Amino acid sequence: MSNNFRKPQRGTDPQKPRQKPRQAPRQKAKVPPKQKAAAFREAQAARARRRRVLLGLGAVAAAMAIGVGVGTQLTGRTAEADETLASGSERPPAIPANTSGKDGVAVPYGDKNAKGTLIVYADMRCPYCAAVEKQLGPAVDKLVADGTIKVEYRMAAFLDGALGGKGSHTALAALGAAANESPRKFYEYQHVLYANQPPEDKDSFASTAKLVDLAKKVPGLNSATFNKAVKEKTYLPWAQKTGDRFHEYGVSGTPTFMVDGKQMTVLDDEGHPVSTKAFVEEVRNAIKG
Repeated sequence: MSNNFRKPQRGTDPQKPRQKPRQAPRQKAKVPPKQKAAAFREAQAARARRRRVLLGLGAVAAAMAIGVGVGTQLTGRTAEADETLASGSERPPAIPANTSGKDGVAVPYGDKNAKGTLIVYADMRCPYCAAVEKQLGPAVDKLVADGTIKVEYRMAAFLDGALGGKGSHTALAALGAAANESPRKFYEYQHVLYANQPPEDKDSFASTAKLVDLAKKVPGLNSATFNKAVKEKTYLPWAQKTGDRFHEYGVSGTPTFMVDGKQMTVLDDEGHPVSTKAFVEEVRNAIKG
């Protein structure tokens, strides 16, 4: 983690209010990508400190109350996605197989009869999501394997709007192509993407060639069907709908993990992932009760 992080905790939904100062004049100036990423991380740090207080008051309800009256001027929507949606108005957007919910915006993984459900909110450009995946991913894998939990992924893409670029949406569209192959391939491919996540100021996931190349690391995924869907951005309209739906969930940022309606602690006050032991214990306690 970079030394210029100021106690970061989580990627923050830009539709939610930021802690003052707002620094409106700086928004007019053209800021270098690294400075823009650093400024965004500072906003994340402010959100992290405030969120720790909200956890004791009922985080979800409090965060929603704070967000009352906030406009939707920054959604992370890309112009390319808008054009794709417009050009595809004659037919419904392609929805990947093995998804659930209205418009297929959720991707389930695991035994449907598992004891509990872990809902994961994440953005593929979020460095905290990648850190949590590296630390807690193996634990999640074991909890799924032994039937303790099933996972439902509800993906965000707002970092395209916050940092500039289109990598969140393009990577999410590629994940849609993986989900279309199988839930397991979606699960493994998102692990690979996190392991190869570019710095916040680099929009490498905007490259479909890069995404296709990374898919070679997932056994059986790099098929002609998958490659065609990624290169032609078949699931980009789906990725846009999925990213837009994130703003309706009432969570304030990524990563957010919920088990049966209870929010799990996945990052400490310094923005570091919690221990595997602490996470597993919290998950099991949430399911018990």
